Amino acid sequence: MTCEAKLGTCSECGSDFKCEASGMVSLCPECAHYLYGYDNCAHVFENGICQICLWNGSVSDYVKRLKDG
Repeated sequence: MTCEAKLGTCSECGSDFKCEASGMVSLCPECAHYLYGYDNCAHVFENGICQICLWNGSVSDYVKRLKDG
């Protein structure tokens, strides 16, 4: 997956995201943060979508366990 289209789909949670908002090409900022310690987005949600990175709030079971941890 590349960020040529400026939008990506997270390989962990399946959410769409703005590539420029994430430290990783194939992970949204939320998953990149919990899995690899990258800076997270300062999410600002409107109608269930972050207006900064476009993350939709999805998390995989594994990331949910890390967040709840």
